[in-house]
Amino acid sequence: MRSNQMTREQFLSQYTGEWSPSDGHWFGLDFGWRGQEYRFQTDSMYHPVNTVLPDGREARFGVYKKEDSAYALIGEYATPQEALAQCRIQGMPLGDILEDESTELLGQD
Repeated sequence: MRSNQMTREQFLSQYTGEWSPSDGHWFGLDFGWRGQEYRFQTDSMYHPVNTVLPDGREARFGVYKKEDSAYALIGEYATPQEALAQCRIQGMPLGDILEDESTELLGQD
């Protein structure tokens, strides 16, 4: 049984623009993959100011791994497109993980 039916296009449409759940724009996505929980987060989860990346751009998106009751940062990215292409979890790009049939979408806020 497929537990995930999200495409990259759907993901990008939900995390581009202003936060507005009624319009299908979200702040974060919790998902499970290979027995581990993760979170895609708009803006910094723990700091009041976003990180400035080495190229001078602001990190607007982060990917986190859930560890007990906290989250550990995997990587920060300027755009959701960069997160999908550049973030690797167990060697697999985040974009492929989000489209993987075994990925479980746990919640959005």
